[in-house]
Amino acid sequence: MGVLAKGSLIRKQIILMVGDFMVGMSILLLLKTLRPIPNEISPEIWIVLFVPVLILSSYFCEIYNTRTWALKTFATRSAIATVISFFVLIVLSRLSGLSWHLISALIAFFMFQILWQALYQKTFDISFFTKNIVVIGTGATALEIDRMLKASPGKYSLSGYISTATDPVDVEKNKILGNIDNIIELCKLFKVHTIVIALTERRGNLTINKLVSCKLMGVRIIDYPNFYETMTGKIPVESINPSWLVQSSGFLITPFIRFMKRVLDILLSSLLLLLTLPFFPVIVFLVKYKSSGPLFYFQKRVGKNGKDFTIYKFRSMKTDAETNTGAAWAQEDDPRISNFGHLLRKSRIDELPQLVNVLKGNMSFIGPRPERPEFVKQISQATPYYMERHAVKPGITGWAQVMYPYGSSLGDSIEKLRYDLYYINNLSLFLELLIVLETIKVILFRKGGR
Repeated sequence: MGVLAKGSLIRKQIILMVGDFMVGMSILLLLKTLRPIPNEISPEIWIVLFVPVLILSSYFCEIYNTRTWALKTFATRSAIATVISFFVLIVLSRLSGLSWHLISALIAFFMFQILWQALYQKTFDISFFTKNIVVIGTGATALEIDRMLKASPGKYSLSGYISTATDPVDVEKNKILGNIDNIIELCKLFKVHTIVIALTERRGNLTINKLVSCKLMGVRIIDYPNFYETMTGKIPVESINPSWLVQSSGFLITPFIRFMKRVLDILLSSLLLLLTLPFFPVIVFLVKYKSSGPLFYFQKRVGKNGKDFTIYKFRSMKTDAETNTGAAWAQEDDPRISNFGHLLRKSRIDELPQLVNVLKGNMSFIGPRPERPEFVKQISQATPYYMERHAVKPGITGWAQVMYPYGSSLGDSIEKLRYDLYYINNLSLFLELLIVLETIKVILFRKGGR
């Protein structure tokens, strides 16, 4: 399964984007049919860019956010995205002047985008599309399924739990539908779409023949780690084992994928380095102002296959920041940060020299965050599968970095590991592009840095 099949969070965004794409193309076709555009205003420029600019503006204004927005909130965001698109299209059209065709198209898109979103939400709420789920298990793991369903933007309904001989009972007893011996009849009675196997105690609990019968009836059967991955965009490290990793359809990083990642690394890093070089004198001033010491900060980090390498950063800390404390987690209002260090970190400017690491091959543009050897040893002792994240090169940005705030503790690092494993399991060019877009959004809204 690809990332779309394994992520309901992503799937909804794609559906909404595709709808907007069709709306935008329909408006352009209708405008061309009803009101031919004269050649003197060079329509081919903004017509070509019309749909991509609107979709990107909507994306950065979080029109495609997985939460259900109130109409007023959505309309406000849509209006902001439309205005941004207008100015961007005018600039990209080389300031060709005010075009009433462009304004008409933008107004039409604004109205139809609201109608499409409203139609999607109404359709989404129809009970016909509700997927009934039963959970095999009654312990703490099964209870977690209920929590995920309530927090999910997906349309799922928990019919209840199915008890087994040895699984502990932590769920509400009135939600237990029956015993696993009656699972076939229960699936028919509750019109079950999916069975989730979420056993706290797995030994001797499953009746395989009856599960096969359920599957042949058209009922989807999924285990807890895969369901968790689909619903949250991360993998529950505490609930998987080596056989799950081996049998997973992911975690297969082919030579072709590595080659394409390397090409993408070189292109993105070279482009970003060229775009930011003119601003380096300003960065030098910010680093050196009222903070004596070197311009760059060199630090040992753990890279691919657990090998150490030296990372390059603009210095954001005082020169003697860790003299007395040694390696320490980042924290809010960190006293080790220099006067302008907070600005450098919030804007991710301090990480620009890592582009050189990418070009050298120590890092990738996208991947798990490179950690210090001291922290790697500490985290790997506290949780299994931490070293598996080193199967790929560490990255300047990544799935964990855009989905979770900056890690400042052992618990944060374990949570980010869940996202890192999801990234490795679903590694694809589509996911790489999605992370790039999310990174731009994070930088624009200054989320997650310390």
